[in-house]
Amino acid sequence: MIDLSKPVLLRDNLWWVGTDDIHDGLQCNSYLMVHEGNGILFEPGNAGTGKVVLEKVLSIIPIENLEAIVLSHQDPDLCMAVPFFEKAGFDGVLCCHERAAMIIIYYGFKSPFYLVNHHDYRYMMRSGYALEFLFTPYLHFPGSIMTYLKEHQALISGDVFGSISMDWTLFADEHYMDGFVAFHEEYMPSQSILEDAMRTISRQPISIICPQHGSVIDNDIDLYIETLRNLPCGLFLEARKKKSVSLKGEVTRALNKVLARLITVHGVEDVRQLFRGSGITINMKKEKITKSTFPEKTIWHTFFSIVEENRGATYLFPLTPFVERICEDYELPLPPVFSSLLVASEQEIAKGREALKAAEEKLKSLESSLYRDPITQLYNQQFYYAYLKEELVEVNSGKKELALCLLSIDNLDRINLDYGNAEGDKTMRILADLLIQTIPEGVQVARLSGGMFGLIGSGVSKVDAIERGNALRNKIAGEDRFIVPITASLGMFHSDELPSFHSEQVEEMVTMMNQSAMFRLQLAKKQGGGEIIYTSECRTSSRTAMTILVVDNPGFNRDLIADALEKERYNVRVADDGLEAKQMINEDSPDLVLSELMIPKLSGITLRKELLSSASLGSIPFILMSINKNEQTIKRAYELQIEHFLRRPVALYEIVGLIHLMIERRD
Repeated sequence: MIDLSKPVLLRDNLWWVGTDDIHDGLQCNSYLMVHEGNGILFEPGNAGTGKVVLEKVLSIIPIENLEAIVLSHQDPDLCMAVPFFEKAGFDGVLCCHERAAMIIIYYGFKSPFYLVNHHDYRYMMRSGYALEFLFTPYLHFPGSIMTYLKEHQALISGDVFGSISMDWTLFADEHYMDGFVAFHEEYMPSQSILEDAMRTISRQPISIICPQHGSVIDNDIDLYIETLRNLPCGLFLEARKKKSVSLKGEVTRALNKVLARLITVHGVEDVRQLFRGSGITINMKKEKITKSTFPEKTIWHTFFSIVEENRGATYLFPLTPFVERICEDYELPLPPVFSSLLVASEQEIAKGREALKAAEEKLKSLESSLYRDPITQLYNQQFYYAYLKEELVEVNSGKKELALCLLSIDNLDRINLDYGNAEGDKTMRILADLLIQTIPEGVQVARLSGGMFGLIGSGVSKVDAIERGNALRNKIAGEDRFIVPITASLGMFHSDELPSFHSEQVEEMVTMMNQSAMFRLQLAKKQGGGEIIYTSECRTSSRTAMTILVVDNPGFNRDLIADALEKERYNVRVADDGLEAKQMINEDSPDLVLSELMIPKLSGITLRKELLSSASLGSIPFILMSINKNEQTIKRAYELQIEHFLRRPVALYEIVGLIHLMIERRD
């Protein structure tokens, strides 16, 4: 007998670490995969089970070795245990789809996100083990994912392949299919979406399926996949009507199907007690009615009347779509209890609509406060990013130009120190009023953080933007309402500097514009403040002789880094993996190496170790970057004399600024 109070080994280094708690027929599973001492946790659980899951995980690996938690979607039943792990010292990342992160962020977790759709649906562990993610939208959430573990031939499937049953077992048995079908019929939106997902899944060799709800499936994998491929469900559930048949015997057959579903949902013991002494005798093992004191022509309605009288109409509610389909299949009348349930359901829907309408009205009244900065009453950072993204879609279609300006009060910290934060807030309110009075129509202004403001000008040419920026900084410098004179630095970026991009790259372009504008803002501040910088080009050409080798996985992020450094007049070379980088360094030593930790063939750490074996190559400045920056990797980097280890995602201006300093110090 399996001891469910302890972790259960499913495959080599793949553990079930959930609990056997069941609520309304739903049970939640958590899984842990360990490779070379480091772990990945899938579906950490809810507030009620989280502590148990944590204890089981810590019985296998220390918390510092848990490098990531995978969240297949945003539901609280799998997300709300994250704070238990954070409190215990978890310092890894939360792997999920970007759409899920947009909701999960409101739970207030501290851990950074690893957005799988920004990383080619892969996650490389410190050990080199690669997790592959399958995007399964609308099963049941737009940002749902599954995880495929190639070495284990295991599918961590989220909600899909789950079941609803009061008689739960860790491994799926011969009774699993009925609850499996019941779960998906009502929970999944359409057969076409399920079919598409099953087509994707069936391309992988799978020997075990680990769903979040229900039981682990390690037998008849193809049968379960094929069942979902052809399962009518959700909004598109259609009855498969039979030809007209003789009534004799068909009512009992129909009731046996209803009985099996009732046992699946509510459990054997509860259904046994329900029909005890009712006049209907049931073989619970075979899930069939063996005899009855009622004639066949009345047993159909009598069966449901017994249930309603002893358990109430709501007891039957989970069976509503199933019984409707049985009625159509066998040409039987819908029992009165379901008619009342449907009326009640419609009443609830009507109430829901009224509540939704009231909520929408309330949201409209709250909209300004949700998107307004409480100090300046300007739009806030959330609105700023949403607006910029929307405008970039128009830019991509060639309909307009776009100018972005980041403005910062140079001496706000000094005002807060000398006169107090209240005076600092007043300074920002005066500046906000000045901006509203000064900026022309078509320019949106928002307070982002501290003394920094963002201005987005639609349909503004670069020349006009520079002219307006100069006029604005002069007006600020001449304003006499401030407690002391202030100056403002401005960093500007124009859409004509953007490379051509596809619509799915809008998020990356938003990041690029903001990082470039931020870098220019920092340059303006370094030059004494009160300046406007609208180009990232260096004012000297001394850097053209400097060669920087960027070692990173091919992709958009590497291209952004290379482009930013080339704009600074550096000679940039790129390598796809550690072995290629080593060969390039041996042939022609660069002035600096910027390397990702998790690269193929030779990791960033191994590359640095091999360079140190040569006195000349070991002296080359080396910057390491990775999303997996933790105590263990920092220690390894420190041992190899790597002074700068950046956690990804990292701002372009931070990379460029650090390289400037390192090159200047070397000179």
